[in-house]
Amino acid sequence: MPSENFSELLNVEDLSVDFVSVDGRVHVLNDVSLRVNRGEIVGVVGESGSGKTTLGLAILRLLDTPPAEVTSGSIIFDGKDIMKIDEAELWRVRGTGMNMVFQESLIALNPVYRVESQIGESIEVAGKSKNAPVSGKEKHEEMLDVLKQLCLDRPEIVLKKYPHELSGGMRQRVSIAMSIVQTPKLLILDEPTTGLDAYVQNRILQIVRKLSREFGLSMILITHDLTVAAQICNRIYVMYAGRVVEVGRSEQILEQPLHPYSETLLAALPKGYSDSPPLPVPQGEPPDLRRLPSGCKFNPRCPYAMEICKRKEPELTGFEDRLISCWKYSEPQTVVALQTA
Repeated sequence: MPSENFSELLNVEDLSVDFVSVDGRVHVLNDVSLRVNRGEIVGVVGESGSGKTTLGLAILRLLDTPPAEVTSGSIIFDGKDIMKIDEAELWRVRGTGMNMVFQESLIALNPVYRVESQIGESIEVAGKSKNAPVSGKEKHEEMLDVLKQLCLDRPEIVLKKYPHELSGGMRQRVSIAMSIVQTPKLLILDEPTTGLDAYVQNRILQIVRKLSREFGLSMILITHDLTVAAQICNRIYVMYAGRVVEVGRSEQILEQPLHPYSETLLAALPKGYSDSPPLPVPQGEPPDLRRLPSGCKFNPRCPYAMEICKRKEPELTGFEDRLISCWKYSEPQTVVALQTA
């Protein structure tokens, strides 16, 4: 993994988001902070309902309001406060500034347009935002080139297909193509390998890593799979119940997770051996955000829970060279700035 220091591209500070409905107010994100440096790949890991996708949508200001309501925090991208800019400026930031590949490619792609039309539209939008319109021939060549970079065989045929005529892996790569032709500074990938077989998943991860290295793209990889994040990410943020509970370099969290929830995620991964013992089943169930327990939100499922865990929620503090929210590591530590590995 790269070892050089990067300048900061994205800084999310103490972001809190509620969903408001007739049934009441639900705290979906609670004081979430996240930093992405230029050229860095950051992983956001957690089970369903932990707030990962909400965080990605909030960064792009794509949350529906209502029901979503940002109650506090700031999002600084490339020196601009995303929460304060108007819609015209936000339109310019999206696409060539930030872009997102959504989890379900079949839903993200328009079913009534061929691939050629959809990638071509992304190229046109990027050209207009840069005041550099492209000709039809240039656009076609760029589409073929980007599909080749994404390891799609016979791209001329792929361009003529409708989304439903493509496999899941091909659709996912078309979605990625639509994002990277706009040459964004930050690309958010929401579960890009979910539902794909191991071979296609590995290939897409290789492509993502290659794109980051060749084009200097910064990325946020949202996933529930800790090993997927560890393969390509410099640093990993572990989320639980709308909170960040651990931050560290990917190899640290994969080899020696500190938070009990991180341990649970790692223990639940298949080892890949025929004589492997049955996978441990985490006790309890994922939290109901409408009725969260007092104290540490993981305490009902935590094998190390102490009395203080049930009474008071721990803060995200420095421990050695990472950040953690757990009473096991409550002694004051000197916070070492977490740069990329």
